[in-house]
Amino acid sequence: MSELLCVFDCGTTGARTIIFDINGKEIIRAYEEYPIEKQPVGISEQNPIIWWNTVKNTCNIAVKKINPDEIIGICASFQRATAGLIDKNGEVLHPALTWMDEREVIDTSTYHEELRRTIPKLLWLKTNKPDLYNQTFKIFFPDTYIYMKLCGKDLCVTDPTNGIWGIMNMETLDWDEKLAESYGLPVDLWPELHTPGEIIGELSSEAAGNLGLKSNIPVILGGGDQQCAALGLGIIDKGQAKVTTGTGTFVDYVTGDTPAKPAGDVPIFPLPHVIKGKWILEASMPGTGTALKWFKDNFSQLQTKICEETNLNVYTELTKEAEQISPGSEGLLFVPLYIFRKGTIHGLGWNHTRAHMIRAIMESAALSAQMYMGMLEAVGGAKVSELKSDGGAMNSDLWAQILADVMSKKIVVPENKDGAALGAAILGFCGCKKYNNLNDAIEKMVRFEKEFNPIKANAKIYKKLNRIFMPTVLNIFEGKRVTKNL
Repeated sequence: MSELLCVFDCGTTGARTIIFDINGKEIIRAYEEYPIEKQPVGISEQNPIIWWNTVKNTCNIAVKKINPDEIIGICASFQRATAGLIDKNGEVLHPALTWMDEREVIDTSTYHEELRRTIPKLLWLKTNKPDLYNQTFKIFFPDTYIYMKLCGKDLCVTDPTNGIWGIMNMETLDWDEKLAESYGLPVDLWPELHTPGEIIGELSSEAAGNLGLKSNIPVILGGGDQQCAALGLGIIDKGQAKVTTGTGTFVDYVTGDTPAKPAGDVPIFPLPHVIKGKWILEASMPGTGTALKWFKDNFSQLQTKICEETNLNVYTELTKEAEQISPGSEGLLFVPLYIFRKGTIHGLGWNHTRAHMIRAIMESAALSAQMYMGMLEAVGGAKVSELKSDGGAMNSDLWAQILADVMSKKIVVPENKDGAALGAAILGFCGCKKYNNLNDAIEKMVRFEKEFNPIKANAKIYKKLNRIFMPTVLNIFEGKRVTKNL
């Protein structure tokens, strides 16, 4: 009988269930997007029940294709920097404020520690919803909520890759009493911190019935999506790096066993790896992948309709359009800051077409990665010659080649583009003691299928564009939005 692991990958816009075998081969998957609810500009809330409903729906679809008795464990990866409040009965008091929510209520200069992304969200709730805040039993992250649904409401846990966005001490990897006091968010409100790869409980009979699985399966603690993705790409040693392009573009660089702190106001963060004792530096450009979805939804209705009728992937067809355009998109530059309502298009001319815009959006993700990679290498102290890259963009050979050309580095693409899910599977199988250590699991489970080397002529063009992109992004990000009152 096979030994399979069930992985839940709970992202920003949807969740998937993927079943892996012990060699890292994907057996079956199911994906579902969260219901879309229109919200005011600057507000991004999600009712956690949609995470659980999507997990249930996708799991039930996936397990129908296998023998559920072969599942030996459950693990998961999660969107980060998203938080909410629950009462003593495990009931959600207010929808979770996601990492994209822009509400802030405090001046970070008044504190000795840099602001963690969940803090302003929680303080907004404390200030604006005092009746709800006063009923709070625990603060929860997405992983906290899903683990409670899997194992029962008495299990309230998280891990350092999620805890770092709260009041976690970077040295002890435990909750920091001084930070708790500074922000007025007591330590006893936060979930317990445990280590990724640790068995934290068993699947309850109620959850098993909801998921179509057998009860008492071990539930193994996973981690944040980007750290899981690094593990799923085998990025565990100092000086190794990866790029993930999905909803946004994320660049992660392993710094070893100590957190490297950038000097000055540089938008990169030292974060715990899912591997105990190891740290990464991370930088991200939100919305690069979402920008292509935005273009598809608003300017490609005809192409979408044709693809639905002919059973084609609309993104593949959009990529074919972009293939006809030369590197640099004939001077069309897209700055993907629209998630902050500052996204801009530069150099638009009468010669530009739909295809130019598609390619410019694709190039913006690579230009973002290059901008941050230079910063990470400077802080980390070593140049990277080879990058591992996953995410939906790597289903496109054109996008992968653009990434190689822009970054002037070899890009290595994995067999499984969902590195976060595979990383969670590695943690799960190790937690179930099917591998002696993570290195053994990586050797057996992680495989790469394609390499893309930079084309010199293209790299030369992008080198010029890089010099324009970075100062343009920083100037726009730091400035006020011209249309802020509209």
